[in-house]
Amino acid sequence: MVATSSSSTGSRVPSVIKRIGDHLTIVGVAHVLPRSAEEAGKIITSERPDIVAVELDPARYLALTKGSRLNLVEALRAGPSVMLLTALIFLIQNRFSRQTGVEAGEEMLVAIQKAREVGAQVQLIDRDIGITLNRLVTAMPTREKLRLFGQLFLGLLPGGKKVTLESLTDEQVVENLLTEFRGLSARAYEVLITERDQYMAARLITLLLSGKKIVCVVGAGHVPGIYERLSRMLSGSWSLTLEYRA
Repeated sequence: MVATSSSSTGSRVPSVIKRIGDHLTIVGVAHVLPRSAEEAGKIITSERPDIVAVELDPARYLALTKGSRLNLVEALRAGPSVMLLTALIFLIQNRFSRQTGVEAGEEMLVAIQKAREVGAQVQLIDRDIGITLNRLVTAMPTREKLRLFGQLFLGLLPGGKKVTLESLTDEQVVENLLTEFRGLSARAYEVLITERDQYMAARLITLLLSGKKIVCVVGAGHVPGIYERLSRMLSGSWSLTLEYRA
């Protein structure tokens, strides 16, 4: 059963939550929606899980929490293709952040902070960024990389249109952005979205075997793919429900 709710002013954008039994709550936040960080924190505080799983790998975790960055020497050693694709991922995140005024990754930092406050273990469930970059190097021809880079760079220039969020739901905003991204490069979409959905779903299955209560915080664009894969992996042995929380 699906239910929706929002404030009468229309300025409140509900967050999608998907549950699997009593063990797993998947919180679909959007890296580009202003209230995502606050709402993710509230859900963790109210659920008080044993584990908070976040859409990060060790390298991105360090980048967010310690300010770690790939230095110039390391970037040069990685080669031009990896340097270009690192820049592509940065531009993808920051293009959408610029449109909405939200810093990419903020909601993951809040999730980690709230996990510590409630005594939950933090689990990093995303695929290693190095593997993702290597997959992109293999999947995308140089011409397509350059085309995508140019389109994303132009989207960051001053004067770009700001997304009006108040009239849209989470799913509408995310669907629009993902559709745009898929149109820019189907191969990049496959590597950055579809493959990572599969990886994170498998990680969640492993965590579920512990029998502990889990809250998983991922970008809203990953929720449909993760949820679909979990449903198939669990073969209907769990009760699956969907709700919106205002």
